[in-house]
Amino acid sequence: MEKRTYHLVFLLLFAFISSKIYGQETKKKPAHVLITAGQSNTDGRVSNTLLPAYIKPWASDSLYVKGNYPFCKISQNDGSGTFVPFWPKGSITEGRWTYDAIVYYHFAQALQEDFYVVKWAVGGTSIGMPSDSAKGRYWYANPTWLSQTSAVEKGGKSLLLSFTDAIDAAIEQTLSQLEQGYQIDAFLWHQGESDDRFASNYYENLKQVVAYVRQHLTAVTGKDYSTLPFIFGSIPKANRHYQPLVEAGMQRIAEEDPNAYLINMGHMELQKDRTHFNEKAAEYLGQQMFKVLNQQIKLTPTEFRIADYQGDKRCAISYTFDDGLQEHYTLVNPRLNALGFRGTFWINGSKINPSADHVVDTTRTTWQNLREMARAGHEISNHGWAHRNFGRFSLEEIKQDVSQNDSVLYAEIGMQPLTFCYPNNTKTPEGFAFVNENRVGTRLLQRSLGGKSTSESLAQWVADLMESRGWGVGMTHGITYGYDKFSNPAIFWKHLQQVKAQEDKIWIGTFREVVAYIKERKYTTYDVEITQDGMIVTPHLTLDKTLFTEKLTGVIDRSGVKKVKIQQGEKILKPQLLPDKVLFDFDPYGGRIVMQIEAR
Repeated sequence: MEKRTYHLVFLLLFAFISSKIYGQETKKKPAHVLITAGQSNTDGRVSNTLLPAYIKPWASDSLYVKGNYPFCKISQNDGSGTFVPFWPKGSITEGRWTYDAIVYYHFAQALQEDFYVVKWAVGGTSIGMPSDSAKGRYWYANPTWLSQTSAVEKGGKSLLLSFTDAIDAAIEQTLSQLEQGYQIDAFLWHQGESDDRFASNYYENLKQVVAYVRQHLTAVTGKDYSTLPFIFGSIPKANRHYQPLVEAGMQRIAEEDPNAYLINMGHMELQKDRTHFNEKAAEYLGQQMFKVLNQQIKLTPTEFRIADYQGDKRCAISYTFDDGLQEHYTLVNPRLNALGFRGTFWINGSKINPSADHVVDTTRTTWQNLREMARAGHEISNHGWAHRNFGRFSLEEIKQDVSQNDSVLYAEIGMQPLTFCYPNNTKTPEGFAFVNENRVGTRLLQRSLGGKSTSESLAQWVADLMESRGWGVGMTHGITYGYDKFSNPAIFWKHLQQVKAQEDKIWIGTFREVVAYIKERKYTTYDVEITQDGMIVTPHLTLDKTLFTEKLTGVIDRSGVKKVKIQQGEKILKPQLLPDKVLFDFDPYGGRIVMQIEAR
């Protein structure tokens, strides 16, 4: 009897301590926060009578003007820092909704606990500053201009300061008072129609806005928000304010920033005014935003994920060589082949020697050499026919130059160039928009390999890539001669050997392979269904499947798997069983992937 009593006391004490520990862990889980901003298609212009059927039951009147989302609290165009229960409502007119209503619905369904939204949206507003604007309010983030104005509510012209003031008030008055703390999960945005007159500046302007918000959040909270996910939508091509340069600016931001996610809205329908989303477009953007958001913060965690890089490597490196020098064939090509590496060689067609028997420039390679390199798996791609600087020639001259090089490369190599490298690394909004058409990517960022590089600096570059899980694009022209040649070629050969020794952690791929993989991974969403003996994953990808042809690596994060059968359609996929995970390559366009998993 006495032993039973002691045993019961021990169990009660253990239960009490456990409940305290687990209770504390639950309390310490930060509250989720979203920030949302933009113009009219973020404010909301779709009638609440057109709300999806799954949202309408939360309404409290027959016109769907009043209601209440469970769990979602919002501070909308309100600088007081207080939150109220969310119900779809535009700031101008009651009973109007847009894409964020869909995001918050799915967020609430997945989370099943209170979360917070700080939203600031004003219709008809631009980032750029026209002198004839009737609104006189801008999202402009230029530091000099911001220092000379103030928030709109304080008599100034800055919507960006209105937005960050509202965030600050929400933090001070509400979020900082939460016992469990808070975490800002993402920045949702749709805007750009009113910048159609300033399309050439849109890339720089939007980039500054995103950077300003991230930097402000970091300074105010003391947390690092430099990688805060920025999720935004493009402008439908049917919009009367659609500008290709605005869309190109959005695409460039999404390419350069690994934490920026652009939803393609080009094909979406609009209301009769040819400006505002209809209910289908608003619902689509909200659904896509939530899918991206869910995969970034894993509201509904699963054992399945898509690897950042092929083979679930920690980082990736692409070696690129400019201008078609002869020693790219005589020195670089055999070294890369011996290591099993494949590089990217950017060619100016006008400078390539016709043949070994017809050498015009001894510093340049021949078309026969390039064909041999292409057969070995190296990428031979476009660097402009005559290396024309985008900043010094007209757009028509640039178009002619690039197109001529495409044609010659196709004729000589037998493959259409799918990437582009900017001569002199000079980019213009118009040039970017043109060369980005029908390509998987262009070289926007790179790291010089030659010149002043040392063995130590190159080793540090690789270490930094491993730490950040980044993609390093190495660039050089000369090896022993010409621009940015190595002080000693042995530095480069040693570097390649060191990378080879870490090949189990580093994916070495051509520029085309890696940029295509990254874009496919970034824009592939998927649904996961747990089954009795495994799971079913259904990937969705809307990129052009004729351009983006890389297989993606799927990962099952589970230890102790004895056997797994994976099938996509009629195709049996080959798994690689590791102690803590299973890897397999799949087609992101190929439909359902059925996995049967047997534990040891």
